[in-house]
Amino acid sequence: MGKRGFSKYTFVFLFMVLCSCSTSKFVVDVTKPPSIEIPVDIRRILIANRCLKKEFEKPDEIVKGLIAGEGPVINQAGAKKAVESVIDDIRYAPGMEPVYTSAVPRVDTLDKKFPQSLDWSTVENLCRQYNSNALLSLEVFNTNTNIDYGYYQRRETKDYVRVWSNTKIYNKNIEHIPLARLRVEITAGWRMYYPADKKIVVEELKEHTQKWEFEGKTQKDALRNLPSKMFAVEEAGKLAGIDFSSRLYPKRTTVERVLFIKGSRDFKIANQYLKQRHWKSAATIWKEYTHDPNKKIASAALFNLAVINEMEGNIEEAYRLAKQASEINKVRLIKEYVLLLEKKVKQFRK
Repeated sequence: MGKRGFSKYTFVFLFMVLCSCSTSKFVVDVTKPPSIEIPVDIRRILIANRCLKKEFEKPDEIVKGLIAGEGPVINQAGAKKAVESVIDDIRYAPGMEPVYTSAVPRVDTLDKKFPQSLDWSTVENLCRQYNSNALLSLEVFNTNTNIDYGYYQRRETKDYVRVWSNTKIYNKNIEHIPLARLRVEITAGWRMYYPADKKIVVEELKEHTQKWEFEGKTQKDALRNLPSKMFAVEEAGKLAGIDFSSRLYPKRTTVERVLFIKGSRDFKIANQYLKQRHWKSAATIWKEYTHDPNKKIASAALFNLAVINEMEGNIEEAYRLAKQASEINKVRLIKEYVLLLEKKVKQFRK
């Protein structure tokens, strides 16, 4: 009798503990820090293309370059698209505004190394003229294109020959389908000048590769189906530009987060709001429990509010609330979240 009674109360106790700490996973959108670190006060960015020359000394080399799909003309076409894509991307970035200028010294587009940097008097004058916080310049843009050929095998069943009433022999052919492949390799170099500190805050030289593959009835057909080298370099330039600019600013990303859904009757109501993705309504309920006498309930409310603040981009406040929750209730889930937010805070502060 005594053992049965002990087991019963033990079960009830464990049930209450589990309920008080019950969690559920939710898919939410949070702010991801930029992977390229720049000063936080950079808002208006002056953008320049130093790889855009106005004239060429040898016109015959221009024609040869267009036919061969290489040389300064192709380089400049790709560089122009790279800068245009950066401007378009930053235009829609939160808290940033792009401005373009062509009033910068030009460089040799065929070089894969960074040229001598702009002098600070030039940078300061340009930034003052365009009322900008920084100058972002494309200073290296080199392309290399290559075409090769191959094939792949395709097995086709033509028809069958009936030998016996229950036996069929299939006539199977293996076709060799010709392929043509175009490979574009780009080396793009970007510098960001920050006149407030007279410092180059970004200097990145990065290689990009884009590939196109088309088939045809013959090798010549496959070759005709490939895009022109000019088009391919321009497309690769666009992608290279977006790859760079998209790493300059924070962006929204979808992640999985855990929230406490039990602790009081009101938490159950908040859970219903969560299912409908009414985050603010749920947060209003949790705010009433941040000083609850029950430490588990108070820490759960603080933790949930930290997640809501992370979703809204308030990383500092999210970190403060999560730390407060961890001080009240030192469970592993909350500790791990504090460490995650601590890392994000450091990334945003840089």
